Amino acid sequence: MAQKQPKRPARSPSEKPEAKEERGLDTIVDVAMKRWRRADEADRDNRMLAYEDLEFVEIPGAQWTTEAKAMRGDRPCLEFDRMGTTIAQITGDIRQMRPAIKVVPVDSRGDPKTADTIAGLVRYVENRSDAPAAYFSAADQQVTAGIGHWKVMTEYGSDSTFEQEIRIAPVPDGVGVRWDPDAVLPTREDARFCFVPLDMSRDIYEETYPDKPAAEIGDADLTTRGLAEWATTDTVRVAEYWVKTPQKKRLALMPDGEILDLTNKADEDYAEKLSMAETAGARIEERDGHKVERYILSATDVLEGPTPWPGRFIPVVPVIGIEMTIGKNRVRRGVVRKAKDAQRAYNYSRSTQTEVVALQPKSPFVATVAQLKGYENVWETANTVSHPFLPYNSDPHAPNAPQRVQPPVASAGLAELTREAAEDIKAVTGVYDASLGARSNETSGKAIRARQQEGDVGSFVYIVNFSRAIRHTGAIVCDLIPHIYDTNRTLRIVGEDGKVDRVEINKPEGMSLDDQPEAIRNDVTVGAYDVAMEMGASYTTRREAALDGMISLVQAAPDVAPLVIDLMAKAQDWPMADKVAERIRTMLPPAIQAKEAQEAGEPPPAAVPPSPQEQAAMQAQERQAQLAEAQHELDGAKLQVEHQKLQAEMAKIQAEVEKAQLDHQARMAEAVRPSEPVAGAAPSAPVEDPRIDAMASALQQLGDMVTMLMEEMTPPEAGPPDDGMGDPMSQDGPPLPDMMQPGEMPAEPTGAPQGALSFDPSALGEPAAPTMVS
Repeated sequence: MAQKQPKRPARSPSEKPEAKEERGLDTIVDVAMKRWRRADEADRDNRMLAYEDLEFVEIPGAQWTTEAKAMRGDRPCLEFDRMGTTIAQITGDIRQMRPAIKVVPVDSRGDPKTADTIAGLVRYVENRSDAPAAYFSAADQQVTAGIGHWKVMTEYGSDSTFEQEIRIAPVPDGVGVRWDPDAVLPTREDARFCFVPLDMSRDIYEETYPDKPAAEIGDADLTTRGLAEWATTDTVRVAEYWVKTPQKKRLALMPDGEILDLTNKADEDYAEKLSMAETAGARIEERDGHKVERYILSATDVLEGPTPWPGRFIPVVPVIGIEMTIGKNRVRRGVVRKAKDAQRAYNYSRSTQTEVVALQPKSPFVATVAQLKGYENVWETANTVSHPFLPYNSDPHAPNAPQRVQPPVASAGLAELTREAAEDIKAVTGVYDASLGARSNETSGKAIRARQQEGDVGSFVYIVNFSRAIRHTGAIVCDLIPHIYDTNRTLRIVGEDGKVDRVEINKPEGMSLDDQPEAIRNDVTVGAYDVAMEMGASYTTRREAALDGMISLVQAAPDVAPLVIDLMAKAQDWPMADKVAERIRTMLPPAIQAKEAQEAGEPPPAAVPPSPQEQAAMQAQERQAQLAEAQHELDGAKLQVEHQKLQAEMAKIQAEVEKAQLDHQARMAEAVRPSEPVAGAAPSAPVEDPRIDAMASALQQLGDMVTMLMEEMTPPEAGPPDDGMGDPMSQDGPPLPDMMQPGEMPAEPTGAPQGALSFDPSALGEPAAPTMVS
C-alpha cells in the first residue's frame, strides 16, 4: 500500500512564476475535485440505476436477480428478452425521423441566403463527422437508461493545413457524464461545469502522459477524498473538465448594428477596434458574460489546459429520456426501468412452463414382469429407438397388452401467466403489436400507418427530447462557425436532399479606394442567426410523398404537367434522375428558367435558337405581314386618289356657287337702282332670292354626303390613310375649298365619283352643267 502523499508546502510571496503557475493548477484541481464529488453524489442513484438498466438488456443472465437464481438452484433460468425489440422499435423511429436543422437570421445584419449557407455548413459538419453514429449511439442509451451524450469538438482538417474543422463525436459512456447539479434546463446549457470521464489503462496513460505520473493504487489521500475509483489496479481515470467562468465583457454597438468585442485589450486589433468605435460614435457598454475553458485532469494533476473555447456553450450535449423533479431530487429513467418486473414475470412463467413440459420424462409403459421377461432390452429402448414391433409374453394374470401412461398436460395457469406478463410489458412500455408490425384487422396501407402512429404516441417523448438535443447541437455549431470558418474558403455543403454543392464563403467582391472589399459574399462571420428544428420523416420518405402528390396533381390538371415534369423526374429514385431533370428543365418556359436560375444564384440561361420549323413559321409570318403592309399601302393610295377627286368636285361646286352669288348680287343691284318714282307709290323693299337658301342647303347636303363617303371608304381596322392630307372634314387636315386661303386656286376637277351629288345651275337661270361620271 502506497504511503499518503505529503501536503503541498505553502508558497512565499516571492516565489517564482513557475511556482505560482503550479500553485494555480493545484487550486484548479482542488476546485474541480470538489465539484466532481458534489455532482457525483447528486446524480449517483440515477447513474447506478441506469447502469443496471443497460446490464438488464445487454448482459446475459442479468434479467434474473441473484436471490431468484439462488432459490431456483439447478432449475433453468431462461431469458426471453422482449425489451430489446421494444427499444429497437423506439430507436428505429428516431433513426427514420431524420432531423432537419433550419437556420434563420434574427438581426438586421443577417441574410436569408447566408442562413441557408450556414444550414448547409451544419449538414456538412454532420456529414464529415458521421454524426448519425454519435446521435444514434446516444439515442440507444437514452431510451434504455434514460440519458446519453455526444460532444462537439474542433480539429485541424489534416496534419498539413492550418484550417480547422468542426466535428461531432460520440461519448462512449454517456451515463457517466457529471453535470453541475444546479443546472435545470434539459440541454444543461445553464451549467457552470461538466465532467466527461474516461477510464484508461495504466499502460496507455503512461504512454500518453509520461511526465504526469498517475496516483498509486490504494492511495490513502484519494480514498480520504472519495476518489478511490480514479486509480485502480488496471485503470486510471482521466476527465475532460469544462468550466464556464463569469467575466465582464466590453461591447461596442456600431451605427450599422455591428457589435465589436473590446474585452481583451491584449488582442492585436484592439486599438483599431477602439478607434473605429470612437470615430463612429458607437455605444460602448459593459455586459455580464462568461468564458468557456477546457482542461484534461487526473485526480492529482492538470494534464492539459486551460484551452479557451471560442463558443459560448459547453460543447457537450445531453439527450434525456424521461426526467422528473420530486422535491429536491431529480429522477431520470428510460423505457426499461418500469418494465423490469413484467419482463422477469415473463421469464419466470416461460422457464417454469418449459420445465414442466420439456424437462419431464416421457410417458412410461405399464406391464407385468412376466410380459416383459426376456425382452427387457427392447422395452428399455422403446422411447429412443423406433422398433418395428414390441414383443411381449402372454400373462394369464394380465390379459391386455402393455400400454403407455397418459402424457403430462400443460398447465393452464402457466399459459395464462405468460400471456398476462406479455401484455404487461406492452402496457408499461406503450409499444403494442401494431407498432411492432403485427398483423391486425387493417388492410389498407393508410390504415396500417395510422395504427402504427397511434401506437408510437406512448413513446413520442423520447423523439421530442432527441429533437431538442439536435437543435442544441445546431446552436453550438452555428455559434462556432464564425470563429472556425472565418476565412475565404471553398466548402462542399450538403443540401437538405443530400446533394453536395460547392460554395465559397467569406469571398470579397470589389475593392474600394482604401483596398477594402466593398462587399463580402456568403459572409458567415457577421449577423446573428438562430436554429429552428424540424423533426419529421427522412428526405427519402418526403420525396416519395412529394412524388405521389405531384402525380395526383397532374392527373387532376393535365395542363400543369409541362411545368412540373422536371420536378417529377428529380423526385424519382432511379439512377441518373437528376440528369434527366436537368435536361427537361431546358425545355421549360423562359420565365420559369430565369426564376430557377435566380433562386440558384446563377446567370439567366442563354436564349435557345429557334428550330428550323420555328424559323420557317417566322419567315412565313414575316412574308404575310409584308403582304398585308403592301395591301394596306395600295388601299391608302386608292383612297388618296378618291379623296383628290372629291376635293376637285367640291371645288367645282364651290366655284358655281360663287358665280351664282355674283349673279344674284348683280340682279339685286339692278333691282335697287333708283328709277323714276311713281306718284303716290311707296318705295319697294328688296326682294329676297329663294335660290340663295336652296344653294346653301344643297351645299350642306354635299358636305354631309362627302363625310359619309369618306367613312365608308376607310377600312375600319386600318384607320384613315396617312396621306398627309387628313380628314377632309377635320380642322387638322387640309382646308376645304370654302376654307382655302385667298389667292389659292382649287385643283382641276377630274370628275365626280359614282353616287356623287350634282348641282343643277339651271335653278338659278343658268345653263345646266354637264354631269360628271366617274
